[in-house]
Amino acid sequence: MKMKYILSNEDNTLVKILTLDSFVSDAFIGVNVGTALSDMPSPTQVVALLKAQNIRHVRLYDADRAMLLALANTGIRVTVSVPNDQLLGIGQSNATAANWVARNVIVHVPATNITAIAVGSEVLTTLPNAALSTGSYFMLNVYPYYDYMQSNGVIPLDYALFRPLPPNKEGAVDANTLLHYTNVFDAVVDAAYFAMSDLNFTNVPIVVTESGWPSKGDSSEPDATIDNANTYNSNLIRHVLNNTGTPKHPGIAVSTYIYELYNEDLSPGPVSEKNWGLLMPMGCRFISCT
Repeated sequence: MKMKYILSNEDNTLVKILTLDSFVSDAFIGVNVGTALSDMPSPTQVVALLKAQNIRHVRLYDADRAMLLALANTGIRVTVSVPNDQLLGIGQSNATAANWVARNVIVHVPATNITAIAVGSEVLTTLPNAALSTGSYFMLNVYPYYDYMQSNGVIPLDYALFRPLPPNKEGAVDANTLLHYTNVFDAVVDAAYFAMSDLNFTNVPIVVTESGWPSKGDSSEPDATIDNANTYNSNLIRHVLNNTGTPKHPGIAVSTYIYELYNEDLSPGPVSEKNWGLLMPMGCRFISCT
């Protein structure tokens, strides 16, 4: 396999990326697999669940050896990640970067189908230039839930959930481009496209690394419900797999990883932070994705 990788130690912007091999051209839905839960299933159990649910694309938040070994010979396409606490050393040294790839990627391929490396979490670097030069993808986290919660009522819930808007609210029209938006997801993705375009990067495709909706929240988060999580994830999946694209790039695939496979009860923060999962640890589905 021909590997391509990019590294940068600049941060404090929007997203993050480091890719290794090209993604498939058609849109796909994947899932993030976190481990911050008190009753985390074994890697073998996780992989058995992925296969049972016919999940063919996963993103790990690290490059856990046991998980990568369990994923071997399954054909599941895997994105591994460089954790934030390792970014500085890797970004400052090509030798350290090469050593990380050798220890965490090369030893596992081709048995484990590692197709991409995401650098850090919630960090964007000046990678559009590097992505353009290597044919890589730009990875973006899209959370309409937070946009909705932080809008103080400006963003309608239906607009965040991909639901049809009432006649008196026809979505949003960009004042500069006159493009019409019917959901927050497309607006955020296009905002990233426009930001790259302003920097003269026009041919860098986007993969959404994280997107979802919490199924439970505290008293200040009344819209973090199972029904809304069902609605968002189901509509997101249909939107992505229909290859709808965005108003700026209609018909262009925006493959997306749902956040996330399990509820992570050990995650810090409000109740909602612990309740983004699609499945219970034992594999019972409590969020529908059909």
